[in-house]
Amino acid sequence: MDVSLLVALIGIAVVDSLNPSLFIAQFYILTTVRPVVRVIAYIAGVLVVNFVGGVLIVSGARAVIGTFFSDLGITAQYGLQLAVGLLLIAFGVWMRVNRMQIGAGRQLKSMKLGAAFGFGMLVMVNELTTALPYFVAIERIAAANLPPALNIVALAVYNLVFALPLFGFLLAFLAVRDRFATWITRANDWIARWMPRLIKYGSLAFGALLSVNAGAYLVAGVTLL
Repeated sequence: MDVSLLVALIGIAVVDSLNPSLFIAQFYILTTVRPVVRVIAYIAGVLVVNFVGGVLIVSGARAVIGTFFSDLGITAQYGLQLAVGLLLIAFGVWMRVNRMQIGAGRQLKSMKLGAAFGFGMLVMVNELTTALPYFVAIERIAAANLPPALNIVALAVYNLVFALPLFGFLLAFLAVRDRFATWITRANDWIARWMPRLIKYGSLAFGALLSVNAGAYLVAGVTLL
């Protein structure tokens, strides 16, 4: 593997690793009982999705997905977009902020290791939709025409660097546990109060945008985006 490629991947991974969403989710888990093992399970879930997603893209899954949507047809694509938009709106209407806020605190204290792992996977799946640095790194790896084994090594190095800040926060928690725990509890209270509202109204707004855009194409043949 070329040294310049390795240095570029490490640099991109450092930028990509500074992701507030991943840290916020980790703060949640640090307020549970036995937080260390749960955080490790959470980080493992994040890395599994990130690594497997990178392997699939490098292996050509992106081309397969692109072919699928090309064959699907433009009308069907906007029909699918409309369905997704309506589902998001329905979710936003159904979601009750107070009920979720109360339930979140109860579930958080009794989170199983498997749930922490799944939570990490879910957070990372959501982040892959906006993971521009990771896609840039994958493009660099693909352009290098490396053997499959070296593709795996390159992705492993990237994900190792990507995970370092998450492990760093865990070490900071262990070093100053009492003060860190107090700060996290305050942050968690703020998140528990506002995150459900952001999810609810964000789903409504984004769902409305997708629905209007798809509806405009299906009815008038024009798009807003």
